[in-house]
Amino acid sequence: MNAFETGDLRKALWTKKVTTKNESWYHAYKYKLTTNTGTSAEYTILFRLAEMYLIRAESNAKLNHLEEAKEDLNKIRNRAGLTNTNAVTQEEVLTAIAKERRLEFFTEQGHRFFDLKRTGKADEVLSLAKPNWNSNHIVLPLPENELLLNENLLPQNTGY
Repeated sequence: MNAFETGDLRKALWTKKVTTKNESWYHAYKYKLTTNTGTSAEYTILFRLAEMYLIRAESNAKLNHLEEAKEDLNKIRNRAGLTNTNAVTQEEVLTAIAKERRLEFFTEQGHRFFDLKRTGKADEVLSLAKPNWNSNHIVLPLPENELLLNENLLPQNTGY
């Protein structure tokens, strides 16, 4: 929750706070149907325009086309009620894009994990956030039935 900037509409619209006498908890509340339909309903999102903007922003940043990258990044920030990014250097722009991806896609199909894995930051970030994190968790085990059918798949991924 602390990752959201002051005034970020995503925090207000996509999270809910539950408070008891002594404690408060937050939970995701994205894409909920807000009218009474008699049954619980939640929308499933597979592809979003925000993802296309952020993919293009990251590509442009890596090509050092920083103005184009910031233009796409700012479309996402402005829609969320935020001002334009203050990032200037390539590293700052890439960091700002990673932060927007984290906030924009939280609770959506493991985007954060795959971003961390893709950028080589999974160990660095997840070792701090997950108590029993192990570097072997970056890859999944190969299914045993596939290993039995094809010995060329051996050895099993480390840790499994």
